[in-house]
Amino acid sequence: MKKRISIVLLTFAVAISMISACGVNDQPTVDDTQLTQVQPKGAGDETTGIDTSKSVNLKMYLLGDGAADVDLVYEEISKILKEKINATITVDFLSWAEHDTRYPLLFSSGEDFDLIFTAAGWGHYEQTATKKGFYELTEDFLNTYAPDIMKVVPEIAWDQAKINGKVYMVPNYSIEYGYDVIGVRGDLMEKYGFDKIESKEELEAYYDAIVKNETDITPLATQGIGLQYPYLFQSRGWQVVRGTPLPLILYETANPNNTTLVSTIETPEFREYAYKMKEMADKGYWSRDSLTSNDTRSDPWVLGKAASMVWNVNNVSHYAQQINKEHPEWKATFTDIAPNVKRPVNPYTNNGVALNAISKNPERAMMALNLFMTDKQVYDLAAYGIEGVHYKAVGEDMYTPLEDAGRFPAETVCNWGWNNENLKRKLYVENPDPVVIKAQEAIERWKNELTSNHPLDAFSFTEENVKNEVAVISTLTTQYFDPICVGIVDDVDKAIEELIAKMKEAGIDKVLQEAQRQVDEYLASK
Repeated sequence: MKKRISIVLLTFAVAISMISACGVNDQPTVDDTQLTQVQPKGAGDETTGIDTSKSVNLKMYLLGDGAADVDLVYEEISKILKEKINATITVDFLSWAEHDTRYPLLFSSGEDFDLIFTAAGWGHYEQTATKKGFYELTEDFLNTYAPDIMKVVPEIAWDQAKINGKVYMVPNYSIEYGYDVIGVRGDLMEKYGFDKIESKEELEAYYDAIVKNETDITPLATQGIGLQYPYLFQSRGWQVVRGTPLPLILYETANPNNTTLVSTIETPEFREYAYKMKEMADKGYWSRDSLTSNDTRSDPWVLGKAASMVWNVNNVSHYAQQINKEHPEWKATFTDIAPNVKRPVNPYTNNGVALNAISKNPERAMMALNLFMTDKQVYDLAAYGIEGVHYKAVGEDMYTPLEDAGRFPAETVCNWGWNNENLKRKLYVENPDPVVIKAQEAIERWKNELTSNHPLDAFSFTEENVKNEVAVISTLTTQYFDPICVGIVDDVDKAIEELIAKMKEAGIDKVLQEAQRQVDEYLASK
């Protein structure tokens, strides 16, 4: 009899960077007398006493490229919103290619909309909030218009969302790790006598075997930059400070008593790493065009050109499943070269939703978001599509995709801002790929044994006071830092000295000092 197992659907993660200025003036505030208007009998929401007698249409911006059946799904969502809060909703998407440009323009142009996806560090939260683009969410406002959200989102999440003591987003409720693992070919491991790869030394031995014996496969093909996080940061218990110019300012996440920030490029560990990357590049672990290649991170591994791929466990296991369907003889799996090092959970603010500061209907927008995050019917629609069309429900907490699932792929159409661990469905699979089970077991072990508890794991830097320096440093990172990280410099010491000189000239010390100042203030406020 087939073994039936339920697994958590593993979804994609993305990482984007900075945002320009926006020109919204001081945001409106809600008059205390308007918070709980008593409505006439029969009008609006009788259970809350909030006046919803006037029908409104809300507009929400999400990130990504949407899906073919977005309009169809949100028509169904609007029917529920209409019944429950007398509102409908339309959505528009800011594509991955253009959102860095379009996002700030929505605010500087004064565009009329109500809700928008946001995220600390990569999704424009700090930059927009400090420029008064978002509506302040006071505790009274949230208790009045989103009481169910207040029961779901943990207190620490609201603390993480605070900027200068104020909250401007509803954080998602989801436990996620951004920790990188290394996808490998199980058949090649067997061929060269590796039953495990759990250290840098074992990984390099695997890579050496590939270079010496394989003709059409290299260890990483065009993805040499991928080793930066597992080699330089994760294996040493370091974490990049969120919101700072990546990846130049660090803290020691493995040591919760150490809150002093350091500059990556001036550490002896960076020099050691740089020498190792040059050694690997010279051996042919990856191609010399790693920084200019148009390959995606997954292409070389999936196409059989690379013996490994570096990414977070969700994405690696996703592509491993794809490989094992097309080439089961490759036995794709993954490994962790620092299996016992503490690792942080992504902040709850890694995904969230904010209200536009000039929304004409902030109260109704908040009520709608309350339903998106806590109403099972609305949650299922936004996450999985229409039951019977895109998915089939299996009990209360599992699902299986149907033939038209590709027209609204589960949990990929930017429903992440209102993630709710209590309502998520698990993908139902009979006889799942072993790599999926391995990923689930790894994440459970991380949760139970290896999650760090550093006070800065939830901290995010705000660049407002040093935005000019950050802009220059970001450009210099591509020009001087990245070539060192893929080992394509002729003289490592000379390249590092030039990098340090350029960064100091651009103001890296000023940025580091500002980041430390913010850290000290953040810790003092706790």
